[in-house]
Amino acid sequence: MVRGSDPNSVLLIDDDPHIHDLVVFHLEDRVGTVIGAHDAKSGLSLAIQERPALILLDIRMPDEDGVSLCKRLQNIPETRDIPVVFLTGCEEQDQLVQAFDAGAVDYIKKPICRTELLARVTARLRAKSNLDRIREQARIDGLTGLGNRSALDECLAERSADWDKEGLSFSLAILDLDHFKHINDEYGHGMGDQVLSAAANSFARISRPCDSLFRYGGDEFVAIIRGEDSSDALQIIQRMVESLERIVLASTTGEIRITCSAGLVRPSASLSILEPSQVLEFADRALYHAKRQGRNRAVLYSDFL
Repeated sequence: MVRGSDPNSVLLIDDDPHIHDLVVFHLEDRVGTVIGAHDAKSGLSLAIQERPALILLDIRMPDEDGVSLCKRLQNIPETRDIPVVFLTGCEEQDQLVQAFDAGAVDYIKKPICRTELLARVTARLRAKSNLDRIREQARIDGLTGLGNRSALDECLAERSADWDKEGLSFSLAILDLDHFKHINDEYGHGMGDQVLSAAANSFARISRPCDSLFRYGGDEFVAIIRGEDSSDALQIIQRMVESLERIVLASTTGEIRITCSAGLVRPSASLSILEPSQVLEFADRALYHAKRQGRNRAVLYSDFL
């Protein structure tokens, strides 16, 4: 079995060693990685762990039939978007109908024909790549290149679940540009867009690879800081706030300088934060407090309780 995170990886789940040898022989030079599992249990585990681009699934296996496994794959967040192509004998047409009902996208007949295998696998990998690109574009803010509200909701749900189930800590900050409406009114929306792009780039330079940045809407941004205690996370957000003071944009009537305010919260049992929406609500309260204190600063929610 060859492992690796590969955008063109294929997971083969089949109990026949001969099928594994045949598929690997035909595909090893045509796809990035071929991962093998010989039963449904290990196949499910590998699908969740490796998240391949495509799954080739035997319709008949001794421990669990492929149709049942396909249904389970469709109900797991980590695997539900992975296309499943069944490997099936000609006598299994009735079961094949059930397979499509379970979520399969295609099938390949046994005995396997090299030409058919290559054609169908290549087509499905290409379709998956195109779909992934469309989905990614739908999650990106066109102006700043940061994640949009949809991407934020997804990331926050994941971080909240990790915190709830495994105790993996994170902090969230809302950063709001100070007096942005005045910039739009005074200099026009074109200059406003330049300010938003400059701010996003400045935040991105400060953030670490493990952190996540999003445009929350309008002139608000959200940063999710992973694994730091509240004081360390506050320092990261403070550096983001301070970085905007160094931005100078030229206009026809002079220089434009910008600042921002930020509210930070770190979910904890003492704050009774249970839902992702509450994380945003508490960060927004901290942001409001920062505005009331005079703007151009970062405030931690627990500091003013």
